[in-house]
Amino acid sequence: MAGASDPSFVSGYPYSYDICCDNLKDLRLAHIITEPEIGLRFLLGKCKALETLYLEYVICLKENEMIALFQRCNNLKTISLRLMPLHCEGYEYRTPLTDVSLKALALSCPMLQAVELTFTFCEPDWPTEIGFTQEGIVALIQSCPIRALLLNGASILYDEGMEGLSSAQFLETLELVDCMSVTDAGISHIIQAPCMSSLILRKCENVTDRGMAELARSQKLESLTVIGCRQISQEGVHGAAKSVCYLAEIESHDSLKGMNMNRNRKRRRSP
Repeated sequence: MAGASDPSFVSGYPYSYDICCDNLKDLRLAHIITEPEIGLRFLLGKCKALETLYLEYVICLKENEMIALFQRCNNLKTISLRLMPLHCEGYEYRTPLTDVSLKALALSCPMLQAVELTFTFCEPDWPTEIGFTQEGIVALIQSCPIRALLLNGASILYDEGMEGLSSAQFLETLELVDCMSVTDAGISHIIQAPCMSSLILRKCENVTDRGMAELARSQKLESLTVIGCRQISQEGVHGAAKSVCYLAEIESHDSLKGMNMNRNRKRRRSP
């Protein structure tokens, strides 16, 4: 069992119930299958002191359990949810969480400062596989003092969603990975966020040099990172921020956060 301030990492199955700890602040659950008769509600029922929570491809995740967990973890400051679509109730094929979870997170965790939402295996042509909507994500970011947001594979995020994020009063760092629906218009919106100082774009193929020109005109960004965005040139990022990192080559899936499995594998859809 971890000490009061030591992070706990549980990978594989079965796992030990001993990780339940009144003083546990940091916890990561990765690649496990929760037992239906036990579940996260029992496993994390005493973890009221949690400040950091990582859930990475936890199979049999239940939304009602996650809502109950959020309601107990009022001190939560950092959350990372790496989700993949599975068969849910009613033969629906999607990730196990919806906007209902995000609303509960916003209402129950007023100290939340950093959020990662990664959607592996969710196809851009099937946005309902994600479970969340861009409205739900924007409402979360607007409701909490979130300073850092990472969205990976969020095909549901459009330029309208970027406009919504631009009104987030505390957002300083935005990282978009494989967000195919964001364009230059979205970039022109997000630069209007009051505290925005750092932007990271990775494999965002519909953002171009025109979007970079918007950043250069604003003279607002402290830091800009562009990796594997095919329509952005090295010349295009010149002057877009005080500090610029540019790599033209597209990263492998293994090097993308939350993308360590082949998204192109064939799978069976529900009828």
